[in-house]
Amino acid sequence: MHARRPGKITSPIVSLSTSYVKLVPLGLVIGAIGLGLAYFMSLPQGGLKRFSYSYLVTYCSLLSMSLGCLFFVTVQHLTRAGWSVTVRRIAEIFAMCLIPMFVLFLPILLPVLMQRDDVYQWVNAGWLAGDREMFREIKNAYLNPSWFGIRIVAYFVIWGMMAYSFFGKSLKQDKTADPTLSRTMQKSATWKMIIFAATLVFASFDMEMSLSPRWFSTMFPVYFFAGGVMSAMAAIILTAALLQRSGRVTDEITVEHYHDLAKLTFGFIFFWGYIAFSQFMLIWYANLPEETFWYRFRMGDSASPGWIFWSLLLLFGHLLIPFLAMMARTVRRNKTYLLFATIFILCMHWVDHFWIIMPQLNIEMGATDVLGGDPANNPLPFSWLIDVPCAIGMVGIYVALFSGIAADRPLVPLHDPRLEESLNYRNA
Repeated sequence: MHARRPGKITSPIVSLSTSYVKLVPLGLVIGAIGLGLAYFMSLPQGGLKRFSYSYLVTYCSLLSMSLGCLFFVTVQHLTRAGWSVTVRRIAEIFAMCLIPMFVLFLPILLPVLMQRDDVYQWVNAGWLAGDREMFREIKNAYLNPSWFGIRIVAYFVIWGMMAYSFFGKSLKQDKTADPTLSRTMQKSATWKMIIFAATLVFASFDMEMSLSPRWFSTMFPVYFFAGGVMSAMAAIILTAALLQRSGRVTDEITVEHYHDLAKLTFGFIFFWGYIAFSQFMLIWYANLPEETFWYRFRMGDSASPGWIFWSLLLLFGHLLIPFLAMMARTVRRNKTYLLFATIFILCMHWVDHFWIIMPQLNIEMGATDVLGGDPANNPLPFSWLIDVPCAIGMVGIYVALFSGIAADRPLVPLHDPRLEESLNYRNA
């Protein structure tokens, strides 16, 4: 029998305290250096178009992770979950990053509004000239710069309002200890979940699937969602572990919480694999040319011999290895192991979005134009001097956003009515 803990915070440090004052400028400096180096190195390899694609890869990785955290917060309130109270604040802060991430999308959005095809080829007039008339009318009505911009603004307004609503009420409860705030958040979570699902579906269409405007899949939003939630669980685990290594929230986040977060990560690894296979299987079985070309290119046809490596890397690195690595109960309760496992999972999440986005750069510009030399020898638009600094720079900015939002605010809800339940939670 374990002695039951009272519903009180006992850790000596439960906020970033003054550390955020150093983390914010440090993250911004790393971001400026990384993005500046990536842009400079991209000039001889496709210029702004090359940089924009690399930027979009990491942006979509971080965006889907933040959306996964918003989903986690919403579903915890929706189900009145008690176990997750002490880890929910970390997810709330990640979800709040969606508000400033609108600004980070402007380098992608503004060229579209100016009718430049730096990323999205549908900006060009006549891009559907070879398609059937019915498809031309529908796609032209949906994919146009003005309507695209309106939708993007709407997504971020909705996500920002949802995130701020949960975070703001949670912080207010820290001061007032008002239990009715929890009931209010639970009631609103019902309709917020519906709106969240609708906006995520169309955002995945707009930001990633429309890169190849002739390709379509109704399962793609679920694929996007599964990867986002998986990476969100990994990010929460990683953040909690790093905070505890720095002496913060040492008593409130226990091995039981890590165990449950790891179980959710494991579940969404499997769910992502199931959706990825289902999407591929249905397109392969139907064998329609307007659908199969998307996979054929990524499976290494004569025009893209190197993409088969990335497809296999995704199969093993995003599914099989993490699936086996997170299966055992003992490893899901080992914080040191989870620290390295989640870093690997987040890297594979980036690879997933690279695999989705970058082949379109091959298709538009050709491997010879992007890399120089023979496509058979240089089959991929990947560069250690472009993609890696760009990713590091974007992560640096994201860390600055997280630190700025967290600031000196508590990293756990102080007066949630289910705090005692979370502190005393035990896995079966």
